[in-house]
Amino acid sequence: MAHPLRILIVDDSALMRRLIRTMLEQDPELTVVGEAADGREALIRVAELRPDLITLDVRMPVMDGVETTRQIMAYQPTPILVLTASLSRYDIDITFQMLDSGALDVMEKPALGDNDALERARIALIRKIKLLARVKVVTHLRGRRKLQEAQAVPPPVSPPPSRPSGTFPVVVIGASTGGPRIVQQILAGLPANYGAAVLVVQHIAQGFSAGMVEWMRTRSVLPIKLAQAGETLQIGTVLVAPDRLDMTFETDGRIKLSDHPLLLQRPSIDITMQSVAEIYAAQTTGVLLTGMGRDGAMGMRAIRRAGGYTIAQDEASCTIFGMPKAAIDLGVVEAVLAPEKIIEALINRIAPKWGGSG
Repeated sequence: MAHPLRILIVDDSALMRRLIRTMLEQDPELTVVGEAADGREALIRVAELRPDLITLDVRMPVMDGVETTRQIMAYQPTPILVLTASLSRYDIDITFQMLDSGALDVMEKPALGDNDALERARIALIRKIKLLARVKVVTHLRGRRKLQEAQAVPPPVSPPPSRPSGTFPVVVIGASTGGPRIVQQILAGLPANYGAAVLVVQHIAQGFSAGMVEWMRTRSVLPIKLAQAGETLQIGTVLVAPDRLDMTFETDGRIKLSDHPLLLQRPSIDITMQSVAEIYAAQTTGVLLTGMGRDGAMGMRAIRRAGGYTIAQDEASCTIFGMPKAAIDLGVVEAVLAPEKIIEALINRIAPKWGGSG
């Protein structure tokens, strides 16, 4: 690396800023160029210092993490890693609003106490920063317009009756860095009478999957829930893999959740796609979205070999094009589309559910 990555730390706690600085400065490829104690000060520091990445707190005085993210992404687009100390529903909601406004990813703040845990947190934080600092972010105009988008909460949808395994369409969506916002956009675009079961495998830091589900529910007319072992797929229902657990299926279609200690990435997109393809074959549609690495490429190949359909997100709309590109290079992608076109393809490919109107 020719020049150290320049990091700005934004947190209202002086102790936390000092801890993060100490952790980062142990790596010669990183340098902390500044600190800020609130969002308004952060805007000034970003303009002055032009950092390669910002670690950004959620709750701060003067200007919270959401508005700070909106302003940074509107005027000085910079990779942002959200750091939160709480997994409360309130803080999780703010965190996902920050991701929706242009922040790239989220992690829990390192906690004092256990030295081994602190060292693991340091390694994970540095690895994440080095990945995200190289992402080319784009301007988000929402912060300039300052429009508060009123999101009407849809009425609850009664779950449709379950069907025997292998007799109805299943959509498997896999995503990693930059994925939550795109997954939410896709789910929000599917109609209430959607004629497929939908599975989501999103790489996200441990402890955040339940909050992500709550956040995605605010814009979708489809019921969305965390998958539970033993339940069966239902048409028109979205099931999300819990963090750190792989979602597979028994031959009768019941969900099985497992922990594979040898896998570096859990939940695994490959494992879920392969399991679904084995049972639902040509009824399976695979959608692979933004993310680093190759997870999902082999799963998309399994879907294609089973006669199913495969879609990858296009490079222009990806935060990181790694996962879609791996599947495209493998020759197992039938359509490369922007998110809005993915919605159209999923609707056009799958008829409304039984008993639903067109």
